[in-house]
Amino acid sequence: MAISFAQLQDLLKKEGYRYFIAPDQPLIRFTVNGRFGQYDIAIFLMDQGVFFQFRTIGYLRCPSDHPNLKAVLQTLSAINYHMRYLKLGWDPASGEIAGYGDGWVMDNQVTQQQFQRMLGNFLPGIDMSYPRVRTAMETGRDPGSQPPPVVPPQPPGTAAPTLPPNLRELLERVEKHEGKPPDRLSPGGAPEITEI
Repeated sequence: MAISFAQLQDLLKKEGYRYFIAPDQPLIRFTVNGRFGQYDIAIFLMDQGVFFQFRTIGYLRCPSDHPNLKAVLQTLSAINYHMRYLKLGWDPASGEIAGYGDGWVMDNQVTQQQFQRMLGNFLPGIDMSYPRVRTAMETGRDPGSQPPPVVPPQPPGTAAPTLPPNLRELLERVEKHEGKPPDRLSPGGAPEITEI
């Protein structure tokens, strides 16, 4: 079983992304906005449709003679050890650092839910790893992992996510009472908590 280029495009389109296709090969290219930057992503379809790969384009570059290369490679190794889907690689010939995630289609079709999970692992991973790798390149030491993003990167032009109504209401109530004593107190003197 394999996936066609048209099916791959349809999966991405259903996730709300606008994209470009290469005229001479089965390659899709799109851009995402994250917390720490904007990323160009390509999806390559290979091996008669049984293999596809998400890959960053222009993510970072660290030449082989860079003074902090050792720290960068150690950081890439540490990130790769903890990531499930995303892997970061370094090309010694060009100095390119790229993020990639592989998909094999062997005995069934790729479902929308499966594709969504791949994107949901790949895109936040490249976004959260970017400042860590960049810092290692600039300072010569790995700053360690960062907390996960609250929201995965979104396609450009997508409306900013909003809080659920009950959380928004709670936040508004807290803002109104900031600096004021609580309205009600429980018998122990602590503010009474009301479930919303």
